[in-house]
Amino acid sequence: MRWEMWSVWHILYIVSPIVLIFILWLALRKAPYKVRYAIGVVIGLVSLGILIMRNVDIYLNNGFDPEIIPLQVCHFGNIMVFIALVFRSKIATSIAWTLNLISAFSSLIFADALLGYSDIMCIRAQAYIWGHLAIVLGSLYAVILKVVKIDFKSFCWGIMVTFILCVSAIVLNSYFNDVLGLSANYFYLYNSKGVPFEFLYIGERAVYGWFTINWIYTFSVMSIFMIIFAVFYWLQKLLYLKDKDYQTYHIFSKKKTMRR
Repeated sequence: MRWEMWSVWHILYIVSPIVLIFILWLALRKAPYKVRYAIGVVIGLVSLGILIMRNVDIYLNNGFDPEIIPLQVCHFGNIMVFIALVFRSKIATSIAWTLNLISAFSSLIFADALLGYSDIMCIRAQAYIWGHLAIVLGSLYAVILKVVKIDFKSFCWGIMVTFILCVSAIVLNSYFNDVLGLSANYFYLYNSKGVPFEFLYIGERAVYGWFTINWIYTFSVMSIFMIIFAVFYWLQKLLYLKDKDYQTYHIFSKKKTMRR
């Protein structure tokens, strides 16, 4: 069975996380916090499990591959959703909500990567389908079901962590592609293949010994996401206009999560 872009199944795939989060919101909006948290834990564990299954399959079939390193935005997103929902981490939630949500949802819409599989029932294709769905659903769940509230400090820490990972991605992209001759596009910062930023890839890559980089493309993409970060942070704050004092604490804190 092959994937068909803009087929009925593709349209259903795009709208599925919206439908699921609406159903969960209807069912759980008045549920005790413990119930909402427990269901979030299940979503987080599924998110991480899908990534592990994918990477084990790659390793067993190909040995070491840059794809195993979870620095691609959405693979990293599976981990952030897990940490956010299981450990009630405000920093992980900030990253999942402001970065991974929009990236994963874009992968649902521009799912042409699935065209490369002769059978979408294979493990990697299924990991793509369910992994991106888990990121979108988990990111929405953490915020809309008020499992974790992001504060400004956590938002700033999330940006800092993301920036450090971006720098690491830029270096590793060049090392794997230019030095080892492998293929890596962590954070979509090496080239614009497969992402809707092709128009930003202007000019040539600058060469510094073994390290290369397209400065215009790199800073353009990072600037776009900085704007997205700010917009999504303030969208999250709108959900708490009536509960400005609502707080959440990670699972290692002795303080209890406030309940509505």
